[in-house]
Amino acid sequence: MVCQNFLLTISVVLMSCLCHEYYAQQCTGGSDCSSCTVACTDCQNCPNALIACTDSTNCYQAMTCTRSTMCNGALTCTDSYDCFNADTCTRSTNCYTAKTCTGSTNCYEATACTDSTGCPSSASVKQIK
Repeated sequence: MVCQNFLLTISVVLMSCLCHEYYAQQCTGGSDCSSCTVACTDCQNCPNALIACTDSTNCYQAMTCTRSTMCNGALTCTDSYDCFNADTCTRSTNCYTAKTCTGSTNCYEATACTDSTGCPSSASVKQIK
């Protein structure tokens, strides 16, 4: 009987930990933050955060990226990489569809560019000296 109670206690504690991790809204630090659905800070893998990534990697769905990578779905990128669908990029890379680029790369559809590359000739281009 003691052994059964002990195993039951361990099972309850283990399930509690798993459920907490699975439904995590925000994560800070860690090598796998794939369970985070809102925001990540200092995470190495954050593919499911929908709102924000800061100092994180694999932020495929986040709306805002700051110093993060693989920001494929971000609308705003600052100091980030692979901002394919961003509207605004600041010091970021691969801003293919951004309308406003500042210090960024591959701004092929930008209408306003400041110290950026890949801007169309019709864009308002500024070079800060």
